[in-house]
Amino acid sequence: MNRFLSSAFVILIGLLVILVPTYILPVCPPTEIMANSHDHHITYKFMKCHWTSQAEIGIGTAMVVIGLIILLIKSTLIRLGLNISLLVIAMFVAAVPTVLIGVCPSEMMACHIGTLPALLLLSGILFIGILVNIFYLKRLS
Repeated sequence: MNRFLSSAFVILIGLLVILVPTYILPVCPPTEIMANSHDHHITYKFMKCHWTSQAEIGIGTAMVVIGLIILLIKSTLIRLGLNISLLVIAMFVAAVPTVLIGVCPSEMMACHIGTLPALLLLSGILFIGILVNIFYLKRLS
């Protein structure tokens, strides 16, 4: 039973990590910059939060894949190893918007008000949930 619950938990959190910066609490949109007025070429300037969002999409996708693998694997020791890797991934979820890439410098921006706290909350929930599951799996092995 634990395999199904832990898999669903990881997949759900992974999907939320993908959806929070893109749809639920989206990061700042890119700003248009007119390169020159002669050819009307428009370029876009992306804020740091855009790149944080892109990184979180990759991290969330990895979480969903690991969640599916947990569902398929019966070995307790392999699931224990996958859960230990998820502890590191939980730290990455928090590190990307705080240390590695960051969000916009203004505290009034959407990424500062919504996306950052939501990603930190998801990271904490994942970390605690996986830690509980690791202790459970350790008792089984």
